[in-house]
Amino acid sequence: MKKLLDTRRSYRRGRRNRNTRYRSPCFLNRTKPSGWLPPSIASKIHHNINWIQRIQAVMPKAELHIEVGKFDMAKMKQPDITGLGYQQGDKYGYETTKQYVLDRDNYTCQICHGKTKDPELKIHHIIYRSNGGTNQVSNLLTVCATCHTQANHQPGGKLYALLAKKFQSYRSLKGATFMNILRRRLFKAFPEAKFQYGAQTTLDRAKLDLPKAHYNDAVTISGIQKIAQRPTAVVMFHQFRKKKCSLHEATARKGRKIPNIMSKRNAKNKKFSKGFYLNDYVQLPDGQKGNVSGFSGKIKCFVKAGDGYYLAISSKYKHINLSILKVIRHQNNWNVTEIEVKTHQMA
Repeated sequence: MKKLLDTRRSYRRGRRNRNTRYRSPCFLNRTKPSGWLPPSIASKIHHNINWIQRIQAVMPKAELHIEVGKFDMAKMKQPDITGLGYQQGDKYGYETTKQYVLDRDNYTCQICHGKTKDPELKIHHIIYRSNGGTNQVSNLLTVCATCHTQANHQPGGKLYALLAKKFQSYRSLKGATFMNILRRRLFKAFPEAKFQYGAQTTLDRAKLDLPKAHYNDAVTISGIQKIAQRPTAVVMFHQFRKKKCSLHEATARKGRKIPNIMSKRNAKNKKFSKGFYLNDYVQLPDGQKGNVSGFSGKIKCFVKAGDGYYLAISSKYKHINLSILKVIRHQNNWNVTEIEVKTHQMA
């Protein structure tokens, strides 16, 4: 979700520069309402809640069991933390993060250790923001302007060497943060549910002699005491986007001088043809099964298997004639895939 939001932001910035005079982004002076969450986290939480409600809608009088996690992030960063340490964090006594980092590093460049005698100091992200680095003080370093160059950020540079070394021991707390937020929101959204923590699930799953897997966790938290028959396959759902929204579709191709949105012969976003619809689950004459991913003209289409690879009758071309296909089911914009348990086992 975060990558999608970053992509949307970059596209918007591109439109501002490309289509209009330059306009700086709006100043962030608007107050956030109570209970506000960042869009990426809010989307994940709404996704979890919506799926629970969807399943409840088709399963009348079902008893709801939910597994949640609780993480002590202060102890994850500092295992020996106790008492007052929870109240006095890393930046206790400092007004800003920059002030803390400079004082921690004794106002000295940590690359040259003051040999360049450059008085201008900068705060450097050891793991670059573009690589998922955060503003945690453990990821910040004092560097002088002489060492903080573009060349040192590239492979072979001094700062890039720190990046590679930091990656080996880097432990992100994003997942733990999200699980703590999700737990509280689920408590509020489903007060009638029976909640169980992951630590207890691990013990119960061991008693049932089940390997680690999400579907086995679901079986365990239900409170079942004996396994009569183990599953041989699991069903996976994921959403299929019917409409092409990529920017390159707006670029004139095949000698035309107008965007592809006006094309008649090679129209994009074609939804159906000869009784077949996008994302239909179909079967080929040789028994192969897949989903219709697109149409070629009026009588041919492309079929993709669950692993994302195209199915084909001939090795020379990918498109398949609609007349030889058999519709198993219409799926609208949802893909349903059955996966064998052996290939879906978690480590």
